[in-house]
Amino acid sequence: MHPRVIANALGLVVAAVGGVMMVPAVFSLVTERDMVFAFLFPTLAAVAGGGAVFFLTRREERGYISIRDVFLIVFSGWILVTLVGAAPFVISGTLGPVNAFFDSMAGFTTTGASTIEVPEEVAPSLLLWRSMTQWAGGIGIIVLFVAIAPLVGFGATQLYAAEMPNPTQERLTPRIQDTAKVLTTIYFGLTIGGIFMLLVSGMAPFDAVNHALTTVSTGGYSTRSDSIAAFDSWAVEVVIIVGMILSGANFGLYFLAVQGRLGRAFRSPELLAYLGIIATATVVITTSLYLSGYRGSLSTAFREASFQSASLSTGTAFQTADWNAWDPLSTGLLMLLMLIGGCAGSTSGGIKVVRAVVLVKNAAQDSVRLLHPRAVTTLRLGDRTIPERLRQTVLGFVFIYVTTLVIGTLIIAAHQVPLGSAFGSVFACLNITGTALGPVGDPTFYDGLPSTAKLSLTFFMLLGRLELLSVLILLTPAFWRRG
Repeated sequence: MHPRVIANALGLVVAAVGGVMMVPAVFSLVTERDMVFAFLFPTLAAVAGGGAVFFLTRREERGYISIRDVFLIVFSGWILVTLVGAAPFVISGTLGPVNAFFDSMAGFTTTGASTIEVPEEVAPSLLLWRSMTQWAGGIGIIVLFVAIAPLVGFGATQLYAAEMPNPTQERLTPRIQDTAKVLTTIYFGLTIGGIFMLLVSGMAPFDAVNHALTTVSTGGYSTRSDSIAAFDSWAVEVVIIVGMILSGANFGLYFLAVQGRLGRAFRSPELLAYLGIIATATVVITTSLYLSGYRGSLSTAFREASFQSASLSTGTAFQTADWNAWDPLSTGLLMLLMLIGGCAGSTSGGIKVVRAVVLVKNAAQDSVRLLHPRAVTTLRLGDRTIPERLRQTVLGFVFIYVTTLVIGTLIIAAHQVPLGSAFGSVFACLNITGTALGPVGDPTFYDGLPSTAKLSLTFFMLLGRLELLSVLILLTPAFWRRG
């Protein structure tokens, strides 16, 4: 372990979050001066404190960073950022410390769970801040830190890998800082495009900014209690559907498209599977809603099915309808979409489409081997052969995912939460969707949980955001053993 190196990185991360918090601080100064202090104190504390730690631990030469340092920086960074992000909610008296920490973690991890029952009653500057936490968390605090601070040369590759886990990761550019800058540029472009299109669709400026931030991050926080249903606009829904689908795709494909390699981008097996899953779910749910009589109009059934399929497959969890009241087939499909999630290298959650594709291909290969034990077969993803090590990694991830889901359910159930709700809450947090069947997803559900249950769920949010192993490795004795 290298405490000085760890402190140096964390100091910069905290200072960066304080800098981002200046935006709602200035907004509150212009629109609601009684909220200025709620932002001013944590902003100054984060910038001054983080900056001081950074400069006091800074060295002229680049320090060595070990893999243990990397994981500690990532984990500790998320905890510190969440604490800083929770401060305005506590200082303003809007939320208690535990609820504020819960909502802040749900924001930065883009889970979207919340204990705020009526957003319309919350100060606009706080709504803007919680949208910004999702926006910042979507691209990843550490990736932004690597992109905008080239002066931090140590361990950039390791930090990027730990922050943006991708089972088929490949660099977009030779230098990792340039890769992070490419991702950030794409992210900014989608955000600005989203704001513009929402304004064109008739949404008010404040709502447009907030919903663009939480669409591109696939976070799902809204300024309205009824989410997107409150706007009752086909145009708004279409813009957000497109935004969610674009944000749920692998950002690396956009880089290929900009380079003129559209053919390679569109031939991506994961992208084709991702779009195919959403399209198939939309058709099946539309048919099921219409035939079950839940929606008498086929166009209305299609409108709701297409929006919720895109929303829940990307983990955004915006709503235009009470999908919990839908027929069992439709709700079951939506739960499956949440489990699969979006593409690797995107802001969405779930086990990721590429892993689902590998699992299906692995099952098919095993079936062939049962019939032809001596057959020599290879596992392929598009024009690439999947290495044995990658196949084992995917299988191992799924095993750890299921185990974590089971253990998490038992932990929440131990708080006297009904088993179905206990499972749903862990499922929602682990897949960073924030919602599931039954009461899960309703702010009153999360608000009514015991404090220890809320804190447990924040841990599962972080597990889901960092894809399990980056956090769970800290719990192993081998991590803390010297040598």
